[in-house]
Amino acid sequence: MKLRRFRSSLATAQWNGKLWFAVAAVMALSNLLLSWQSLVNDVREKTVFVPPGFNQPFWVQGNEASPEYLTQVGEWFASLMLSYTPKNLDYRIQTFLRYVSPEAYAVLRTQLTEEAERIKKNEISAMFFPIDARVRDNYVAIIGQQIVRVGKEIVSEKRIAYRMKFQFQGGLVHITEFQEVNRDKPFVVNNDTRTAR
Repeated sequence: MKLRRFRSSLATAQWNGKLWFAVAAVMALSNLLLSWQSLVNDVREKTVFVPPGFNQPFWVQGNEASPEYLTQVGEWFASLMLSYTPKNLDYRIQTFLRYVSPEAYAVLRTQLTEEAERIKKNEISAMFFPIDARVRDNYVAIIGQQIVRVGKEIVSEKRIAYRMKFQFQGGLVHITEFQEVNRDKPFVVNNDTRTAR
């Protein structure tokens, strides 16, 4: 009687052991398959949204962004830096510099500070109206009409183009370049006009 009970318990324990071994083997195999899938597949998240102030949906994924995002951000930065008065210029420069990459910060800050002194001294105001935007990789060229005043008198009204280069780090956009360029060939480096404003 005891031997029969013992053999029954032993058989049950062996069957349970085999069952749990099989369950553990299936779980280990599924973990290996999931690990392999996460290595092979692109698991980056892509978010499409339209925040206030933007008029087109766009996406940002890792270190890339859609041309719509680059265009709208480029237009905002161009308007920020190319429409100014002597009174709001310091605020605009400080806002712009918050988005400049650490590598380009010193150069752009020096150029913008020197330009700001000249603008304040001569009481220059400007309005910039974007007309066109072109995107190539992480470069954006904004072409528009700029009206420049000294005091209340208009001294210049011309079409200009500015090129910006963006860099993405940790989901944040940084500016590495902001300069006036040839409006017909904004992505040709040899035709650059190296100015800060």
